[in-house]
Amino acid sequence: MRLFVNITSTLFHPLLMVTYGVALALGYTYLALYPPVAKIYLLGGVFISTAVAPGLLILLLFKSGAASDLELTNRRERVIPYLIFIASNMLCLFYMYKMQVPFWLQALVVGVCIALLFALFINFFWKISAHAIGIGGLLGAMMGVCRIHLLNPYWAFIMVIVIAGLIGTARIILRKHTPMQIYAGFSLGFLCTYIACLWNYLYLFIK
Repeated sequence: MRLFVNITSTLFHPLLMVTYGVALALGYTYLALYPPVAKIYLLGGVFISTAVAPGLLILLLFKSGAASDLELTNRRERVIPYLIFIASNMLCLFYMYKMQVPFWLQALVVGVCIALLFALFINFFWKISAHAIGIGGLLGAMMGVCRIHLLNPYWAFIMVIVIAGLIGTARIILRKHTPMQIYAGFSLGFLCTYIACLWNYLYLFIK
């Protein structure tokens, strides 16, 4: 059981959520019409900027002794990693802008940055689950994008909801978070990305 929950926490690490979200967008929206090379460049750039780069920096923090473990169990040690997450997503946003991806996809990354800013502020007083923020943000992004494009990929929804349950259960079994920290993180991630999607309507009105 412990091996399973550890694998679940690793496979659905918060650093990977933006990459998973872009991969779903490339598979279920009109972005599926992009040439394969463009998809590789987009997905590769997102993965490097939001997963590889911040992951390496957090590893350096651990190696230097600034973090006691890679899970960042100590709430006080999460401030710099949160700043790294925010900076990496801003870099991803700039990369997307240069690649001229649709505004709604850029807006999702803005939503992620806002969720991380809230999480950084909350972290000064209370520990909130970054894993739950990640999967909540992914589900919120999916629902927002499907609302915009009138899509209903119900199998993808079922899969993400089941994964959300597995992640929450895994974090509780590993004693990394309380149920309330899971619920709060999921709600924060969901609301930020879902509302960010709705900005697309304002953008279309201005255009």
